[in-house]
Amino acid sequence: MIGKSVKPLIHEAGQSLVEFALVTLFVILPVTFGIIDGSILFYKWVALTNGAREGARAGAIYHYEGTEPSDGSRDMMENKIDPARENVITQTVEAMVRPLVSIQGWTVSYEDPEGDLCVQGPGGWEFCDVYRSGDLVTVAITHTHTTIVGLVIDLGEIDLNATATMRIEPGGPAPTPTPASP
Repeated sequence: MIGKSVKPLIHEAGQSLVEFALVTLFVILPVTFGIIDGSILFYKWVALTNGAREGARAGAIYHYEGTEPSDGSRDMMENKIDPARENVITQTVEAMVRPLVSIQGWTVSYEDPEGDLCVQGPGGWEFCDVYRSGDLVTVAITHTHTTIVGLVIDLGEIDLNATATMRIEPGGPAPTPTPASP
């Protein structure tokens, strides 16, 4: 009978379990959370961009629903029509962006590319295009995103900005200028 040499059995089953745990902890989990965080960041960026675009569109096609202005005064434009337009823009932006994305700041601005919003008439009267037809309305939105991965490796916060500009379409009948009486 030939004798068999008996080798001591080395148990390596625990080694693969430890390697799997280490790979999972330091490779798979960070990559997974990075993909999830990147997806959330991309979603927020798309939501802000869409909200800014839809807000600018709402401001561009806005039709004043109040009584027709009896004069084309700057006061009528700045105190009645612009606030009403900005209210519609606010509602549109909030409907498109919220509740999943909070807006930290946003602005609505107007630009008159031709520079002829208000004209001076003879006798010193001023006539303004109170509907801002042909002007540009710009909606800018900002959001600060705190990353999930940033909580672990201190990435901090990422600022997301979205801006959209559109030309304002005619919003109603132009008021007739009333010259000052001599």
